[in-house]
Amino acid sequence: MEVRLIEAASEIGAGTRGTSMGMSALRVAAWKKGSELFGHAEESILRDENDVLYEDDKESPNAHHIDGLIRFESDLAYEVYKFLRNNIFPIVIGGDHSIAIGSVSGTKMAFPNERVGVVWIDAHADLHSPWTTPSGNVHGMPLSLLMNIEMKGQNRPKMFTLDVWDRLRKIGSSGPKVLPSDLVFIGLRDYEEEERAIIEEHNIKVITVKELREKGAKAVVAETLAHLSTCDKVHVSFDVDSLDPSISVGTGTPVPDGLFLDEARELLTGFCSDPKTVTLDVVEINPALDTKNSMAENVLTVMEPLFPILRAR
Repeated sequence: MEVRLIEAASEIGAGTRGTSMGMSALRVAAWKKGSELFGHAEESILRDENDVLYEDDKESPNAHHIDGLIRFESDLAYEVYKFLRNNIFPIVIGGDHSIAIGSVSGTKMAFPNERVGVVWIDAHADLHSPWTTPSGNVHGMPLSLLMNIEMKGQNRPKMFTLDVWDRLRKIGSSGPKVLPSDLVFIGLRDYEEEERAIIEEHNIKVITVKELREKGAKAVVAETLAHLSTCDKVHVSFDVDSLDPSISVGTGTPVPDGLFLDEARELLTGFCSDPKTVTLDVVEINPALDTKNSMAENVLTVMEPLFPILRAR
């Protein structure tokens, strides 16, 4: 199977600047190591809309600069759709985690009549919405948008925000892209009460780091795929803040007690070995917060084994 790297350098959804340099940081890490990571696959570079970050944001305090995401997420969705329809495996390199709006929407566009399962490897639930967000950062909202689940909270979003939110929901199709039963969290350990309520109400599957250590990563891959057995396709979204901060602080929202590199590597190789897995995100690498590019260098060691596995499929 052919593999394509998509550079999705949007950092509009993040609260700290620097994730737009994620792909560049990986390139530098590959050059330093002598890795052939970027020789394994052609690259596709999307135009970002990060210039909106210079603009005043008073129109959307509950979803900062959300208007800058419309064209970017639509373009990303089409790029993912285009590659999938040509039997090419897209690996989307962020950027912040709001890019999953485009990558998951594109996966659903490519398979409109099939159920898409999502594996969310992340320290955070990303289930907020403009009604509940404490920060206004859209990288904490993609899953609620993709599942069309919105818990009303204390915020009162402006009509401008709600109009753009609705347009983002309709990228590719108007309905939910993912069902709550088709979502699995791995490594989740930092989320608010509103997100907890959604998880409990919809009985969304959560596998903690502690459970993973007890069962082993291979068993967790098998358990996750069994849970998603009624899904036709699987999208894996890997946020580097799922990793333990002892590995690197080069991400915007590190959380203690995370995954170790061998665990992350075993998870991703396991999921990418399964023919149902059709897309992968790697997000939230932030070299502006890092020391000696250590996050990118470590993530490179997680990604390198994926290419021979995918090419052999």
